[in-house]
Amino acid sequence: MAVTAMAAVLLGVAGALVSGRTGPDHDAPDTTSIQAVADKLAEGQARERSAINADLAAAAEEAHEHLARVLRGLATVIPVDSGKSAQPAPSGDVDQWNQDLALAASALEAVPEGTSEQTVTRAAFLGAANLLQSAAAGYQHLLDAPEDKRGLLTAAVADQREAAVDLWQAGAAQLDTLTVEAGGEHIHVFLAPDGDPAAVPQEFQEPGNH
Repeated sequence: MAVTAMAAVLLGVAGALVSGRTGPDHDAPDTTSIQAVADKLAEGQARERSAINADLAAAAEEAHEHLARVLRGLATVIPVDSGKSAQPAPSGDVDQWNQDLALAASALEAVPEGTSEQTVTRAAFLGAANLLQSAAAGYQHLLDAPEDKRGLLTAAVADQREAAVDLWQAGAAQLDTLTVEAGGEHIHVFLAPDGDPAAVPQEFQEPGNH
């Protein structure tokens, strides 16, 4: 075989290997190529992200119910609207708040570690639950506090509630973004300071509910 003819054959074989064509039919890709391995790894990572998104969404929805119940209780004893009168809650109510918050935290803590964005989202939800736990504890102290201390304690509980809701909203917004970017539907688990779904700020409401 002439040198030029042999070179042509070798170049043809090399081209087929590079393009993933391993036989005359050229249908079977080379699954050992760097690109194929990278694609397979990317697919696995995408599936894992989607699975954690689903776990995070389910935990957030469960925790949302518990936190909303606590916020409704707190709004009764320390109204969000200063024009409303407060109604003291019995100790049993505070015990129920603590139980709700423990269940919310437990659901969120069960979500496995994921990407940095998923970890930050989970941390925001847990931080909100922890702040509400501090608010519940603060209200418990308020019940036994002398009259001259109650004003400061009330303000502290209200501030913790506000901070908890703000932190939860940040986590809820991030969860919605993560889910949509992964090809899923919008997930709206936002909260209102008084726990009333109708009082969720308009920018956090689902389209069509404005």
